[in-house]
Amino acid sequence: LETATPEACCQRELQSREGMFVNKEACLSGIERFQNRQGCYTVILNSFETYVYLAGALAIGVLAIELFAMIFAMCLFRGIQ
Repeated sequence: LETATPEACCQRELQSREGMFVNKEACLSGIERFQNRQGCYTVILNSFETYVYLAGALAIGVLAIELFAMIFAMCLFRGIQ
């Protein structure tokens, strides 16, 4: 029983569909070092965990700006009356 590795599982220099293969022959022959073995869910989860702190910091920054803008608007409103 021969297990053929699809070309889509081979690692590329740039992680995109157009990137050059790292070692296509070794990948197709079954050497796991040149194959992508993680599923899409795992890769997406890992990249989400990488950027979750950046997203949180950005959200806190926007919240602070909105809070200062609201206080400024209240001060302007009090100045008109």
